[in-house]
Amino acid sequence: MLYHQYLKKLKFCPFCKSSGRIFLEREHAYLTYAKSPYHPHHLLVTPKRHLVSFFSLRPEEKKDIDELIKVGAGLLKKLKYRNFTVLVREGDQINKSIRHLHYHLIPNDRIGDLDHQGQPRKILSDEEIVSLSAQIHSLLNPRKKAKIG
Repeated sequence: MLYHQYLKKLKFCPFCKSSGRIFLEREHAYLTYAKSPYHPHHLLVTPKRHLVSFFSLRPEEKKDIDELIKVGAGLLKKLKYRNFTVLVREGDQINKSIRHLHYHLIPNDRIGDLDHQGQPRKILSDEEIVSLSAQIHSLLNPRKKAKIG
């Protein structure tokens, strides 16, 4: 079955009802596998409480998630992967097919050469770097004048 077909048939959140899929769990989170993986050893870490945003995580949930990400990463290392990606998609719409916060651990993943619009990625120009840096610095220190470079 293709992933988009699976999503259409869902009647409940698969991360809230994931019995039989848990490799390891803590009080507030668990480690499992991806049913529609990008890679054969694609793992997931998921909070038990149903929430969409990592901004809603409680400290104890964050602690359990961080621990399980480290355990999952260690498992990937034991499987002889030298590289992996930890990915979380924040928000309730953009590229997030399951509306339950979850973290991907994907071995040897190449994120890609395409940007968010499907176009080949480009290197930022000097002007774009100055503009981006000014925006970020102004958010970090709204009362200070941004120093660039």
